[in-house]
Amino acid sequence: MRPLLAVLAFTAIAISPAGTAVAATVPPPWEPDVNVDVPVTRIHPMKARTRSLVVTVAKGDAGTQPQRFALLSCSSGRGTHPAPTKACPMLEKVGGDPAKLTPDPAVACPMLFEPITVSASGIWDDAYIRFERTYGNACQLRAMTGAIFAF
Repeated sequence: MRPLLAVLAFTAIAISPAGTAVAATVPPPWEPDVNVDVPVTRIHPMKARTRSLVVTVAKGDAGTQPQRFALLSCSSGRGTHPAPTKACPMLEKVGGDPAKLTPDPAVACPMLFEPITVSASGIWDDAYIRFERTYGNACQLRAMTGAIFAF
């Protein structure tokens, strides 16, 4: 009888839904899995900056189909923009947001109304950029945005 009590002391007996006795054991203590629970360390401590915008130009008011578009990539040197060496420094000064650009005070534009709508969307240093604006004419566009939409 004593061996039976020793067995009962170390195991619990559970009754299954069918009415039979089933021995239940205590699960082992939890131990962290060294392959899963270790924080990830980066091989390269410098984080790569993504600086790429798709820029479009459309003749007309907002909602007009773009006639031209280009990829302005300031982080990789690739892209289809013809003058990234001029456009990228302009965007770096304003954190990639064309809405923060200031007009060139040396440019005087005629009072001619031929609307041009431009847009820029993409990623600049982990921030999503979405910009769209309609300018009165091409001269106002160049005075405000320089080489960014000059393609």
